[in-house]
Amino acid sequence: MKTNRKSQLWILSFAFSAFLVSSCNNNSDTFSIEDTKTSNNESTQEATTSELDDMTTSVLESSPIAAGLLPGGRIQLADDRYACAGATVTFSNVNIEKTAGKIIVEFGPNGCTDKKGNIRKGTIIIEWTGGKWFNVGVSVSTTLENYSINDVQISGSRTTTCKAVTTSPLTITWTLTGSHTAVWPDGTTATRKINNTRKWEHSATEDKFIITNGPTAINAAEGTNRHGRAYKVYITSPLVYLGSCAQTSKVFIPVKGEKVINSISSSGKTKSMTINYGNGTCDNTYTVTSGTMIKTLVVSNDGT
Repeated sequence: MKTNRKSQLWILSFAFSAFLVSSCNNNSDTFSIEDTKTSNNESTQEATTSELDDMTTSVLESSPIAAGLLPGGRIQLADDRYACAGATVTFSNVNIEKTAGKIIVEFGPNGCTDKKGNIRKGTIIIEWTGGKWFNVGVSVSTTLENYSINDVQISGSRTTTCKAVTTSPLTITWTLTGSHTAVWPDGTTATRKINNTRKWEHSATEDKFIITNGPTAINAAEGTNRHGRAYKVYITSPLVYLGSCAQTSKVFIPVKGEKVINSISSSGKTKSMTINYGNGTCDNTYTVTSGTMIKTLVVSNDGT
């Protein structure tokens, strides 16, 4: 399956430090700082953990049976998130059809800096059996060991399972489950469990990802954010990402869709926020509604 890597999984290519959120406008009520923190932190957790799927696919698409293979089953990748001094990508038990195997990515003692200035350290372990990543029924697991990005420690694992593939047009549907913990340099901690469905629709002119809730869970995500609030996320309208927006307008968030974040206090009181990404306009804004309060937030990528 040959596709253009620059357009293929572009949605998840921005990383943890990408979110800079500012107020655009709001009604006469005061939108709480806590609400802003909750919506922002949920977005950053989603971004930094979801990026792992793109990084995994980038490795799986490489060829361990190639002229560039280094001694010990290692290979150098063009992806700038891996291409730096000291980083190694080691393949083991990979047959020539690449239907099974194990890959260990080590970023080296000094970490690896990408083009956006993000620094990754630690190890990513990728394992799969039963076929290539885009074959129905194949599950790919990604496990983190001492992994960090910009000194935020991320642990845990995630599994993607290919559920459906069609051609003309090309579409691939995966289910995704996972559990991660993030620890910031100041000691604050966040946890996140995910269960969602992702559909990729590819054509010669557009790449689209459609994210919905998982088939076996009520919530697409749940956990505790770094501010100590438990939360649950439910997608009420499919989240749609467009490759053309990322490439031409540097828009890396959904252009359409809606999700609800239910934030739970230590006393058990639930506060609901609705995040709406609009109806397809290619921009970096989204609207947050909490009770009678409405606020528009602007998200920018610090790599611009």
